[in-house]
Amino acid sequence: CEDCGKSLLGECKLHGPLIRAKDRVIPSRARLTLPHYLTLRVLELRAGNQQILGVFAKKVIQKRTQFGPYVGQLSTKLTRYDESRLVLQVLKDGGKYFLDTPNEDCGNWMMFVRLARNQEEQTLVAYQHCGEVYFTTVKVVKP
Repeated sequence: CEDCGKSLLGECKLHGPLIRAKDRVIPSRARLTLPHYLTLRVLELRAGNQQILGVFAKKVIQKRTQFGPYVGQLSTKLTRYDESRLVLQVLKDGGKYFLDTPNEDCGNWMMFVRLARNQEEQTLVAYQHCGEVYFTTVKVVKP
C-alpha cells in the first residue's frame, strides 16, 4: 500500500482495495474489416454462451458485387471441423489446401459468411482467382 508503506498480498485493511481501470475492448481484425453496409448478427447461441455469427446486408447490394480476397491460413490438414465455420479448399502449386480462419484475429470479415441452407437462400458464389478466394453476389441482396 502506497499510503501506509506496507507490502501486502491482498487489499490494505486500512485503505481498502485498489480501483481497477479496465482496458478498452478492441474489436478483432475480422470485425474491423467488415464493410460499413454489412452487419453481424447472432444466428445461434451454443453452450458456454458461444455465438455463431452471420453476415447480413444493411442496404441493397447489387448482383455481381465482388468481395475479397478471403483472408485466412493455408494448411494441408483441417485441425478441427465445425459446421458453423467456413472452411474452403483451394488449389495452389498443384496441391490441395484448406483455407481456414481459426480465430477472428487471423482472418477478415468473410470468415463470418455462412453456407446457404438451400439454393433459394444462396446469395454468393465463391471462386478462386490468381491464388485468392473471392465471393461474388449472384443476385440482388436485400437488407
